[in-house]
Amino acid sequence: MFWPIAFGVFILFIVVLKYWNPWGERCPQCQVRRCEEEPICTNCSWIYEVPDEEDEDYGELEEQSI
Repeated sequence: MFWPIAFGVFILFIVVLKYWNPWGERCPQCQVRRCEEEPICTNCSWIYEVPDEEDEDYGELEEQSI
């Protein structure tokens, strides 16, 4: 009776640690802690996604008239 409950608590603990992220956001490429003032990683130059900002690299394709 004890082992199923202990296993459930263990799984719940692992899920909480995965999504809680108490150590702050890190770069997905080099795992260095992100500096909030910088839009790119100071170690590997990874470009962070900024919420509510349009991606200017990919605009709408212009239709060609024949």
